[in-house]
Amino acid sequence: MISPEAGAKAFQLNDAAVSWRDIDGEIVALDIESGAYLTLNGSGRLLWLALVQPSSVQDLSALLVSTFDIPTELADADARTFVDDLAARKLIEAVA
Repeated sequence: MISPEAGAKAFQLNDAAVSWRDIDGEIVALDIESGAYLTLNGSGRLLWLALVQPSSVQDLSALLVSTFDIPTELADADARTFVDDLAARKLIEAVA
């Protein structure tokens, strides 16, 4: 899990760790280290595509709120969980 202080950092997909494609509205990704495949659609796809460029947890949360009109608290939790999961898999990296 990332620390609360890390919430202000920007994260970006780790191109060396993942190979992916956007196919028919679904992200299909290969975790190169583990060999595991991931598929993402809906909000997961939206957040993944945002992470092509540096994005903070707050940026991702705001994107969820504006796209899906959900409460900020729910969007914050979902964005943090998404970033935590990708960070644990080493599929994203913190950037300056």
